[in-house]
Amino acid sequence: MIGDNPFTEAFFQDPYPVYRQMRDQESPYWLETPHDAKSGGCWMFTRYDEVKDLLRKAHDAPQDIKRLIPESQRTAFHYMLLYSDPPDHTRLRSLISTPFSRAGVNRLDAMITRQVDQLLDVIQEHDEVDFIAAFAEPLPVNVISELLGTPIEDATLLRDWTVTLGRGFDSTINDPVASQRGVEALQEMTRYFTELMARPNQPPGTIIESLKNDSAAQKCSPQEAMAQCMLLLLAGHETTLSLLGNAMYCLLTNPGELAKLRQQPELLDSMINEVLRFEAPFQRAVFRVAAEPITCRGHQIQVGERISPVVSAANRDPAQFAEPDRFDIERKPNRHLAFGLGIHRCLGEKLARSEARIAIGRLLQRFPHLQAVESKPRWKARSLFRTLQSLPVKPG
Repeated sequence: MIGDNPFTEAFFQDPYPVYRQMRDQESPYWLETPHDAKSGGCWMFTRYDEVKDLLRKAHDAPQDIKRLIPESQRTAFHYMLLYSDPPDHTRLRSLISTPFSRAGVNRLDAMITRQVDQLLDVIQEHDEVDFIAAFAEPLPVNVISELLGTPIEDATLLRDWTVTLGRGFDSTINDPVASQRGVEALQEMTRYFTELMARPNQPPGTIIESLKNDSAAQKCSPQEAMAQCMLLLLAGHETTLSLLGNAMYCLLTNPGELAKLRQQPELLDSMINEVLRFEAPFQRAVFRVAAEPITCRGHQIQVGERISPVVSAANRDPAQFAEPDRFDIERKPNRHLAFGLGIHRCLGEKLARSEARIAIGRLLQRFPHLQAVESKPRWKARSLFRTLQSLPVKPG
């Protein structure tokens, strides 16, 4: 049986036993959020088939939450692509999709490789480093900053904001202080991007320049332009940070699979897929709102109630994956849901895969004797993202 509060420190270190209990329940799990009086909580969907079905339900369970919030109370979050539905979603996605297409990402490979090699040069100078702080954190924020057009000297500030937001808006953490800090970080980031976009000369070819032009041409509002910049920073940094750290953790704690990958580097893409399933960076998709009654496991979700698809629980559902708790870089088929489905499938999927492919590939070539210092590193106390606090390694 699941206790009154399953979201303890033990859960954050290993959430999968709790997710297993949620899948086995006769009804979806009700996550109460007493600090959010407007919703009271949300229903957590944890089985593979129900999560897959829900991710595809753009009409039955829309993500546009602006309609629930008075205009005077809306924040940048409410104007993000993540929280929109057609036709706004279609319009906004078209404005920022080009850099994240296959051709667009291919043009970034040289830049990503340069960023990776610079970080590996620094790692090589040390006998022991924290892989998260030295590599997994700076690489994605450097890449997305260059793509957006934010000054490189602001990278640390941007990283701090994303970390604060990730904890402050996590509904499983009933911490008023963290929530208030999240609100303040959102306000600071809003001011930052508003001021940045107001500058007369933007770096040419950047997303900020493009969105500023789109706003001037009335293809989007100034609020929407600013919000998409914030979204791309948050998504481009936090999820890729987690993917890089989780990939290295999975390989170092499964030496047989690491040896297999070294012997068969053509398994790199398959390995990345298994990391995305086994330790999904984005654990829970953003909540949706039932637009009509939805029946799940015999329980009816009422109109207006919130629903949270738990991707990481679905990715370990034994009804879909044989031996789901085993890390297998040759797993086939591997129909994980880490990037979502349907119209809301992650826009930055190709970029995240490219960063991971280049980073892990070059790291393993550079350090043939890489090893972990600790057998059980600690995870951050968050349920939205699955991210290590640190991962000490010896480059070798």
